[in-house]
Amino acid sequence: IVLPPAQKVLAFCQVVLWFAASMIDYEETRLLAVLFRWEGSVGLKSVFFPMFSALLAASILIMKRHVDGFWEHSGIEAISGSQTWQATTAMLVILMAFRTRQALARFWEGTSLLHQMRGEWFDSVSCCVTFSRAALETKPDDVWVFRHTIVRLMSLCHGSALQEIADADFGHIPTVDVFGLDAVTLQYLRDCKK
Repeated sequence: IVLPPAQKVLAFCQVVLWFAASMIDYEETRLLAVLFRWEGSVGLKSVFFPMFSALLAASILIMKRHVDGFWEHSGIEAISGSQTWQATTAMLVILMAFRTRQALARFWEGTSLLHQMRGEWFDSVSCCVTFSRAALETKPDDVWVFRHTIVRLMSLCHGSALQEIADADFGHIPTVDVFGLDAVTLQYLRDCKK
């Protein structure tokens, strides 16, 4: 099947959006449902990590109750409350700093990938416009139609990708004039939306 250039760009945009749609979709309105779902669950994974500490605490209490002199000879009673509080606070500060650094690194990676996507799409459109320069003398009307169509379609593709990764519904993301496209391409866009 030979597709017109506008439909080739749209097919490419559909492939890009298919990859974006394969990500796990979280709804922020129901927090507990997000925490305890099987796919991408945070709550179920977080239950695994404190199990070691709970087993260690239970074994110490069992040893205290059933082994004579365990509490005195283990050195546990020499630990004061302030030492325990300091150790717990230090661990929480280290964990919070690590998590904050990871979140910030993920944010900047996402931002740089978003700018890279925009740059790659801009480069591809500028290359298409540049390569069509040779045909400008023989077919000026077709070249101008092609250039306007490719810019509008890439604008739609970029706007669609931005809307896909947005947390909130922004409504309308500004794009280059969509109604400058021909009727066949607009009908193809309507059919793809379904």
